[in-house]
Amino acid sequence: MLTKDLQVYSLKSTRIIPGFIDVEAPGLLQFAEQLLMVFNEGTGKTRETIEAEAELYLQGQQNLKFGKGLYKILMDHAEFTLAEEDAGSRRDAILSAAASQLKHTELQTLEEYREAVQALSQQDLDTALYPDLPAFEQLTRIKRDFSPRQLLQRYNMAQVQALLLSTQSLTLTTHEMSAANLRRIFKCLKFFRLLAEIKQTKDKTTVVIDGPLSLLEGTKKYGLQIASFFPVICLLEQWQISAKVKPKRAIKNLKLDETSQLVSHYRHMSAYVPEEVRLFASHFEKTVEDWTFVAESPFIKRPKGRLIFPDFTLQHSSGVTVYLEIFHRWHRGPLIQRMEELEKMKEPLILAIDRYLLKGLPSGDRQDALEDLDNSRHFLFSDYPAVSRLQKTLERYLANLNA
Repeated sequence: MLTKDLQVYSLKSTRIIPGFIDVEAPGLLQFAEQLLMVFNEGTGKTRETIEAEAELYLQGQQNLKFGKGLYKILMDHAEFTLAEEDAGSRRDAILSAAASQLKHTELQTLEEYREAVQALSQQDLDTALYPDLPAFEQLTRIKRDFSPRQLLQRYNMAQVQALLLSTQSLTLTTHEMSAANLRRIFKCLKFFRLLAEIKQTKDKTTVVIDGPLSLLEGTKKYGLQIASFFPVICLLEQWQISAKVKPKRAIKNLKLDETSQLVSHYRHMSAYVPEEVRLFASHFEKTVEDWTFVAESPFIKRPKGRLIFPDFTLQHSSGVTVYLEIFHRWHRGPLIQRMEELEKMKEPLILAIDRYLLKGLPSGDRQDALEDLDNSRHFLFSDYPAVSRLQKTLERYLANLNA
């Protein structure tokens, strides 16, 4: 992600327009190739050396902000490691030997002492004593192979992502959304811990990603998740987005579509599964009898074209199917709506609700909201749902069915 000082945009009334570059410009392609050469040929070199070599090309770049932005992207993809893991022990040994030599010899000046210590280390003094400082970390690899054009494309994408860091919501509209793509979009939303409301009509699909209702509820983290998700949208052939961003003090409208020619750096819309989700499913199947996870969760159709995509589908050995939807601490807006409609739903949906969401409600409203919910249709959790609580809720749900 680009930092605020590296963002390039223009303001036009209430709109904000990212400062895209021409990814086919020969001069920019040449500069990108030069920076890539520094990193691609820099394996084994120290961070300090890489910075010095890149600086030579940055000084010749007329648009210094662009140059620093491109360099920042490469540094974000560079992997550095310590040249020496046990640097502290060797440093202690050198300094102890130097102290002993100072005590038993007659060194006249600081320079003579420095030369004596360097002789003990048998290499450059700074490198010998402080190989664990960031400047002396060694480049081991670049985590992604870029061509010059791909690097420039990534720069344009990074400009949009930097603006989206300050957004709380994003609306995606597309007129070409197959059922397969819609399912992939939702799996990516779940991977990035985002919750969205989907409305689908004959001619278009609208996906509204809402953030926290309060500015104090992890807005920055949610903005990061939206920014990370955005390249998934660019994999669609036709799309439009609208978001309210706050680059400085004033809120501005960011509107983009496929004509912006943004190129996603994600390979495809994979069926991403977060690690905690895999662990949760694995623990559940090992400890809970008679219930299994179903690989694919169907869409639950609601009035006015709205769709709900559950996190999990569980099936009992008797054939009973139950859907589970998880509401984390930044999902208060969608949760309130779901709580209001849950009792009227015929679909077997269970809600897992983070306790943090209830803290912002007045005590009376909080109690009323929970009392209105059937205890076989919801349970509370902290941070992430517990298998034991889900199991008890499923048992209550089955008991109510059989009553």
